[in-house]
Amino acid sequence: MLNKIKEYDKKIAFFMTSFYHHHFLNEIMKTISSCGDFGMTWLIIILVTNLFEPTRAMSIDMLIALISATLVGQITIKSIVKRKRPCHIYKDIKILVPIPNDLSFPSGHTTSSFACSTVMFLYNPFLGSIGILYAILTAISRLYLFVHYLTDILFGMVLGITIGIIVYII
Repeated sequence: MLNKIKEYDKKIAFFMTSFYHHHFLNEIMKTISSCGDFGMTWLIIILVTNLFEPTRAMSIDMLIALISATLVGQITIKSIVKRKRPCHIYKDIKILVPIPNDLSFPSGHTTSSFACSTVMFLYNPFLGSIGILYAILTAISRLYLFVHYLTDILFGMVLGITIGIIVYII
């Protein structure tokens, strides 16, 4: 079963590179992905929403979710699983972004985006829907850029949503 999942992951990762001839799409995916570096987009949203009393509680919970996603996903799970990225294994594929140095599972961009957008959605469904759309695009961009496998993305989504719900409830 695990071998089937790995094979499916590999097929999807290589399939995504078949779109690299679409230069405009490449630029969109690189931009979306880079906006998620270091949680920068979410930190800006947190800063802005913290300026206004009606959204201050949401911004604080989003910050807690972002930090939690980093601690759980990036620091804990990645160091336990130690999965190499597709671009680390298949070095003959020329990717569109600098090769990341860290590990693959789960996707940190995806985990943090879904953690923050889930909190946002629970406080404000309209804003949260926009956040979730951005989180989905972020996840797709990481797969598209050959820096993650589908299972890295799917687990990051589930982990992020779970963290977002827990932070909101607590």
